[in-house]
This record gives sequence, C-alpha cells and structure tokens, in this order.
Amino acid sequence: MEQGVEQGVGHGLRSGMECLDAAVDALVAVDPATIPDVVLADELVALRARMDRLEAVFAGFAAAAHRRGVGLGEGAASTAVWLAQHAGMRTGEARAAIECGEAASVLSESGAAWRDGEVSTGAFRWIAGARVAEHDDLLACEPVLLGLAKSGDLRSLRRAAGHFRNLARADSTPPGIHDGLYLSKAYSGTHVLSAELSDLAAETVATALHAYTDPPRSDDARTAAKRRADALVRICDVALEHRDAGRAQSHASVVIDWSTLTNGSLGRLDGEFTGPIHPADIQRLLCDCGVSRVVAGPDSLPLDAGRTTRSVPAATRRALAVRDGGCRHPGCDRPPGWCDAHHVVHWTHGGQTRLDNLVLLCDRHHQVVHQPGWTTKFDGHIYAVYRPDGTEIT
Repeated sequence: MEQGVEQGVGHGLRSGMECLDAAVDALVAVDPATIPDVVLADELVALRARMDRLEAVFAGFAAAAHRRGVGLGEGAASTAVWLAQHAGMRTGEARAAIECGEAASVLSESGAAWRDGEVSTGAFRWIAGARVAEHDDLLACEPVLLGLAKSGDLRSLRRAAGHFRNLARADSTPPGIHDGLYLSKAYSGTHVLSAELSDLAAETVATALHAYTDPPRSDDARTAAKRRADALVRICDVALEHRDAGRAQSHASVVIDWSTLTNGSLGRLDGEFTGPIHPADIQRLLCDCGVSRVVAGPDSLPLDAGRTTRSVPAATRRALAVRDGGCRHPGCDRPPGWCDAHHVVHWTHGGQTRLDNLVLLCDRHHQVVHQPGWTTKFDGHIYAVYRPDGTEIT
C-alpha cells in the first residue's frame, strides 16, 4: 500500500515537472523583442507572480529536505550548504529559502497566500522575518501583516514587521546579537563586503554613508553603488586619521515618541533609513547623544522644534577619559575612544549629566547593562554591575 502511495506521489511530481518544463520551453521560444510594450509590461508582472509561486513551492521542498537532513549523508555541513553546491545557489539564498519554507508551515494563511500568488516572495520574507523563536504566539498580528502584503504596501509592511519583531525580542534577545560583517574575495579578484546589522547599527551605517556619498551630477559618470563604495572608503580614511582623537558622538537621527521616552512603552520608533529600533537600543543610544524636542500636533505633523539637550559636554568626556581610563565594566580593557558615556541613573528617570552619574562603557558592555534584569550602582568612585540573578560581577 505504502509503495503504491509513493509511486502515486512520485508520478504526480514527475508529471508536474514535465508540465513545468513544457511551459518554460514555450516561454523560452518567445522573443521579447516581438512583444508590444503594453503586453510586455503586463506579462512581465504576471511572470514574476508565477516565479513567486514557484519559489514558495521550492521553499516548502527545501524546508522538508532540511527537516529530513537531506545532504548530511553526503558529508555536507547542512542542507543549505548541500543545496548551494548542487543547485548552484549561494548558501545564504538556500538558507533563506529553508527559513521561509519553515515559516510558511507555521503561518499557514500567509504561506497559502504566497503559494497562490496573492503575495510576492519579497512580501512573505518580511512577514517571515517578524518571527522570533518561541514567540509565535505574538504572530496573532499575522492578519495585519498579510493585509499589508496583499495591498502591496511593502513600506508599511517592512515597518510593521520590524515593530512586531522588536516587541517579541524586547525581553529576550539583545539587539545586535546576530550582527556580522564579512569581507571575502570574489572570483573576479575584487572583494565583496556583506553584513547583517541590527536596526540601530544599520541606521548608523546608513546615516554615515548618506553623509559621505556624493550627490549625483551630470558630469559624474559613477553609478550610485560606486559613489557609496567611495563614501565607505572615505569614512574609513577619516576614521583612521582620527583614531587617536577620541570617539565622536553619534549623529544618527531617530524619532521616538514621548511615551516611549518617558515610560518605556513602544511607540513609533522610526529611524530615517532603517525603521524600527529595539527598545534596549533606545535607552543605550540616549545615554550619550543630543536630544532635540519636536512638538507634533494631533495629526502627527511637526509644529515646533527645540534645541539639542542632554548631550555630554566635551569637557566632561575628557574628564571621564582621565578618571575611568576606558570601559569601567569589570575585566574590560577597551580604551576611552571606544566607549560611550553611560548614565548610571538614566536621565529620563531624573539622572543628571554629571561625573558622579557617568561612567565610560564600550559598545558591548553598554548593551549588556541595558538588557532586562541587569542593574548597576555607582557612588562616584566604585562602579558595580549585577547580573539578572542579583549576583555581582567582580
């Protein structure tokens, strides 16, 4: 009986593949140059929708192969690596397909919409990206995300997915935990730079690139990508020239609702380039930055803007560098130029920007003390750090 079922499934799969081959052969035979513009535009969109449906099917197959450990018997490190080798894919693409296939089995309504061609692959990836391990209960918001995907409003979908992802991670996953940067040499002899960045890190990088990228001009033949690459090299040149001059204050622009600033509720967290920002990043960022007041009316349109406040003065930073000598976290030896000025009692809770309420912390330990459960004490001389279980780090 089982053998008969297997033969039936195999026959159906082969039949489907043969029909697909025939359809592709028919499309290959068509010369795009002979298609009128209006028809070409319509068919181009229709073809992309069919490709999205095929990608949904492929993702489902890939996820099933991953669950069964396909490829491991051949010595591959993972199904994604095996798939990359045998299908000519990049490992990251294969891994993304597996992750989307797994998400489609959990988010059944969104997965069905993807397979039926109602939402694009890009839209489904944003929905799948809102998932956080052990927090699928929070995806009661799936109808909201799916509605945005079906409407084609990908900008709102991206922001909503990021917002829900940060809600799920707020109490469990520190921001930046998945960050990574890779510089590899391509077959052409050039070097390829790729990175995975948290929202705040991406906002900082995007802000810097925007500031250093030359605007397009009629006498400049460089592509936008070339101008950004030149900007990145210029940023690195500037950083190397000023590496001993101390660390400059961040200049990324972030919009934070007053309710978020004062009581920790999750309001509208919109960076200029990247969108939502993790709540823990907000507290860390506000330790040592300039804050400007922008008053908005009932329609959320700005009515007034105030002067920058609450930044740590340059003289105070110099005094901190002399007093602390670098990161004050127990056991850390990062120099002052790698550190932020951290308010022990956050200034949104009444803490003052004074030496007896400030310590230098490197990026890593600044993130640590802003995670849920961690506490610190400082009497102007001794800085103590306590884990979530109440024990002190010595």
